[in-house]
Amino acid sequence: MVYQVRVINIASGDKTSIGSGFQVSADGHIATNFHVVQLLVNKPEKYRIELVVDEDKIMPAVLVAVDVLHDLAIVRVDGAGSKSFALLADPLAKGERIYSMGNPRDLGMTIIEGNFNGLVKTLRFERLLFSGSLNPGMSGGPAFTEHGEVAGVNVSTGGNQLSFLVPVKHLVDLLQRVNSAPLSDDLKGTIRQDLLNEQDAFYRARIAETWSS
Repeated sequence: MVYQVRVINIASGDKTSIGSGFQVSADGHIATNFHVVQLLVNKPEKYRIELVVDEDKIMPAVLVAVDVLHDLAIVRVDGAGSKSFALLADPLAKGERIYSMGNPRDLGMTIIEGNFNGLVKTLRFERLLFSGSLNPGMSGGPAFTEHGEVAGVNVSTGGNQLSFLVPVKHLVDLLQRVNSAPLSDDLKGTIRQDLLNEQDAFYRARIAETWSS
């Protein structure tokens, strides 16, 4: 199941952020982007999340885990049903056809066809290059193969027919974190520690390199 993800201002009832998400477990875990739900992390007393199948079915959701480094988040919803997307285990072949789903600009669920064009090597954090047009509102939706296995998560666009996906292996890692240990309620603390750990690893790797003079 693919959903629209809405972050709602509790006081006004207005939509302050919209994106997409998709079910990744039988117990109601939904994957999306961190940037879609970040307002809830920063000011949880002011915002709430809801998932939308259509205007007749709107379900409240709870944010349970985030990966700020790879722009991922997991929310949980009751009553989502048991059907979920399979996550791709094997690497894609360059040029393979993939399909992205999401709700662009709040216009309704859309499928975009494109190609996998390999990893972008100039970015610090891994991204897959997708030759399809992602638009605002599709962030957090799935990009899957012709067999329905998710290869990546919609994250951003670089212009016409130039878009980027988070590799699915980072979503697998986040799900393992959700399933293997009690989750902290301090999401800000989790983000802070993840950033510090990544920064430390980055500088240790630079110091360990052979320096040229």
